[in-house]
Amino acid sequence: MNKMTLLEENQVTGDNQLEIFKKMGKKAAVTDHAILTGAYVSDSYHVDDDSSLKGRCGFWWTKTPHGEDGARVVDDCGISDWYTVNIRNSGVRPALPYSSISEISPNGVRSTNKKGVEEVKVGNYPRWAVNKEKQELLFEKLNSGALHETNIPNTSDLAKTDAYGEKINLGRNKIYEYNGKLYALVKANSYSEKFTLSNGIEYKRGDLVWEELEPIIMYNDKQAKMLVPKEIILGGIPFKHDKNYHGNFEETDMYKYMNEHLLNEIMYGVSLEKERVSESHGIERKTRLDMLNPDTTSKSERRKMTYSELLYNFVNNGESVLLRGPSGIGKTERIRMLFPNAIFLKLTNNMFPEKVVGSINLQTGESIPPDYAKLIISMCSTEEEKKLVKESIQNIYDVADKVYERSKIEDEKIPLVLDELLNVNEVIQTLVYTLVLNRLVEIGKGINLPKNTVIVATGNRKKDSSAAYDIVGPLEKRFDHIIDVEPRVGEWIYDYAIPNQIHPTVIGYILSKYQGSGNSEELEEIGYFYEEPEVGERNLDKYGCKGRTNDPRGWVSVSTSLYNFERNLKEGKYIGKDVENILEETIGTKLREEWAREFYQYYNMPTLTVEEVVNKEYDQGDLPRDINEKYAYTAALLTANEEQVKEVREFIEEYCGREYQANYDLYWVGNDELKAEKLMEIEEAKGVRR
Repeated sequence: MNKMTLLEENQVTGDNQLEIFKKMGKKAAVTDHAILTGAYVSDSYHVDDDSSLKGRCGFWWTKTPHGEDGARVVDDCGISDWYTVNIRNSGVRPALPYSSISEISPNGVRSTNKKGVEEVKVGNYPRWAVNKEKQELLFEKLNSGALHETNIPNTSDLAKTDAYGEKINLGRNKIYEYNGKLYALVKANSYSEKFTLSNGIEYKRGDLVWEELEPIIMYNDKQAKMLVPKEIILGGIPFKHDKNYHGNFEETDMYKYMNEHLLNEIMYGVSLEKERVSESHGIERKTRLDMLNPDTTSKSERRKMTYSELLYNFVNNGESVLLRGPSGIGKTERIRMLFPNAIFLKLTNNMFPEKVVGSINLQTGESIPPDYAKLIISMCSTEEEKKLVKESIQNIYDVADKVYERSKIEDEKIPLVLDELLNVNEVIQTLVYTLVLNRLVEIGKGINLPKNTVIVATGNRKKDSSAAYDIVGPLEKRFDHIIDVEPRVGEWIYDYAIPNQIHPTVIGYILSKYQGSGNSEELEEIGYFYEEPEVGERNLDKYGCKGRTNDPRGWVSVSTSLYNFERNLKEGKYIGKDVENILEETIGTKLREEWAREFYQYYNMPTLTVEEVVNKEYDQGDLPRDINEKYAYTAALLTANEEQVKEVREFIEEYCGREYQANYDLYWVGNDELKAEKLMEIEEAKGVRR
C-alpha cells in the first residue's frame, strides 16, 4: 500500500506536472499552524488569497534529491530551488495517494473551484488561529477548568528552527473540545522571533496560540490518483537531519514522521465513505456530450478555447461573427493572421452608401456592384469569367450565379470583414442588414456572394470607446455569434507576440510583471492588460499598477521602436550621443512615466551574453536571482544560433527553470521549421543519453 509521501519535482514544475498545478499554479499559502511550527513565511501572497494574511506564501519540500545533501523545493514564488535537507524552516505539503485511504471523502465535502479543480475536505487538523475574542474565551475556559482535554494526537517538533543536525524532538499539542468543536493549544516554535497570524494578532516565539481543528482542503488530481493539500500545513520537520540524502526517501526523517504520526493525526477518528463507483458496483451513465464526443482526453486535461480558436471555429463553420472589445487589443489583426485571404470593408460615418450597396449609372441605368463584391467574385472566378467581367461589368451577375453554385462545395472560407461596424451610426449600420443575413449585395437584381463567404465584423462597445454606437437590434440578431473580446495577456503573447517576433524584452517584461504579481502561474491564465477605462484611470488596477497599463497595440509600438533603436545603435548612428537618454526618451513617449522608468531598468538589466554562457564564463554572482532577472536572461539569450542553443537551453533550464526554457523554445523557434527540427534533435539526443 502506498503511504503519505512528497511529490517529485517534475510532478510540480516538470514534464510530469500534475493537472492541479497547471490550473492552480505552484505557489502555496502557509497556514497559521505551519508558521507556529517553524515554516518560513514570505510577504508575497498566494493567488487565491491575495487580500488576507492567510494567503502569505512559503516554500515546500519535494523528494527529488539535489547533490548529496540537498533536496528540491518549490519556493514562495512557485519556482524550483533547493535547500540542504537538515534545515527546519521549509514547509510540508504531503501527497496522499488514493490507496493510502479506503475512500477519498465523505459525501457533501467536495466542490469544484473556479479553475475547475475539485477540492476535497479530508480529516481534521489545526490550520488557522481563532480570532482575538475566541483566544481570550478559550484561555478563560481553560483556566476555569471548563475545557475537556481529548486524547486526539497532534505532534510537532520541539527542536529550535536553527537546530541543524539534530533529530526530531516530538512534543504533543493538547487538543480540547468546547461547544462541539476541537481546538489545539500550540506553543509557537516559529522561524521568526515575531510574526503576525491570520487573526491579525502579533505573536512572538514561545507564545501559546489557539487553533481550531478543521478538515484539510486538498486538491484532487484524478489522473494521478492523489490528493495534495491546498496549503502548506506544517513546518519545523527536518527532511533528513544527517544531510546524507541520495533519493532514498523512505529512510528520511520526513517520511517516517509523515507515516508514523502525521497521517494518523489527520485521519484520527474520521469515518470515510465511498466516493467512487467501482466496476464491481455499477457503470457510470454517460451524458449526451460524452456519447457524441470521440475525444478520449480526460476532462481535466481539456482546456478552454482562446478567442482566436473560437473565431476560427465559427468562421470555418460558415457562421457570422461580431468581435466586440476595446481598441488596441488586436481584433482586426487577429482576423488578418487567421485568414490571410480576408476582404476588408472599412466603415465610416461619412462614407458613401454605394461603398456598401453599390450604385446605379444614371445615364445608362446599369447597376455597378461595390468593390468588395467584385473582388470576392473575382477571387472565385475562372480566367475566362474574369475576362468576361473585364469586358463588361454587367456580366458579373451571370458570373456571380455560376460562382455561387460552385462555392456550395468549397471548403475554404472567405471572410468579408465589416471593420469598425459599431463605430458608425444607425444609418450606416442599416446598409449591411441584408449583407449580414443573406450575403446578398442589394444593387439592381442583387448579387449573391459566394456561398463560402462569411461575414465577420469588428467594433467597440460604448463602455470601450466614446466614439462607439449601440448596435441596432435587428442587426444584432442577424449575427450568428457575438464575441466580447477582452485583452488577455497570455493569449496575446502566444497568438500574436511570439509568432510576430515582438521584441523579446517586451514579452519578458510583461511576463515578469503579470506572473510575478501573483495573478497566475500559468501563462494562459494571466489576466488582462487593463481594467475598464473608467476604472483603470482612477485606481490601482488589480495588479497594483497605477492607472491603465499599455494595450497590445501600444506594446507593438514599443517593440517597433526598440528594434529601430537597436538597428541604429549597431549601425553607429548614435556615436557621440547619450544613448541612455535616447532610449529613455524613446520609451517615455510610449509608456506612462512609472511604467517607462520600470521598463527602461528592465531592458537595461545586466545579463550574460550567449558567448559567456556557451564558454561558461560566469560565476555564482552572475546567475539570475529573481523572476525579473530570469525573464531578462531568457530574452537576452534569444540571439543564440543553432550551434549555441543547446548550451543556452541547458543554462536556462538549470538556473531559471523548465517553464522559462519552454518560453525560450517558443520564441527562439518562432515559425522557423529548421530551428524546430534542431530542438527536436537536441531533445531526442537527451532522451538517448538518459
